[in-house]
Amino acid sequence: MSVKPELRNSSRLPYSTEIYCSKCICEGKITVYELPLELKVVNVSREGLCITTEVEFKEGAFLEFDITLEDEIYKSVSAIILWIIKDQNIYKYGMRINYITGKLSRHIYKMENRFFAKI
Repeated sequence: MSVKPELRNSSRLPYSTEIYCSKCICEGKITVYELPLELKVVNVSREGLCITTEVEFKEGAFLEFDITLEDEIYKSVSAIILWIIKDQNIYKYGMRINYITGKLSRHIYKMENRFFAKI
């Protein structure tokens, strides 16, 4: 059995918050949620995040969402689902953020520095 190489360029930062998903684009179909879906964040990095939810999405789907990191709100962030793990009725998704803004990237970088300085 071969071991997959780690594709992540930056460390994962354990972080618990919610994102509010307003849109999903999958296989050419656009789904807009009148009431945004609340999805739970498990961790973040400068390239992406891991979320959990009972909602089923497909690998390759693009999600658009708002996320609050500490007291800062980032609106209309877009990410693609890279992998999925299903455990009973809970889905865990690994996502890569598309076109991450400098402001969001710097914010996560500062959070990482504070977190790893404590270790």
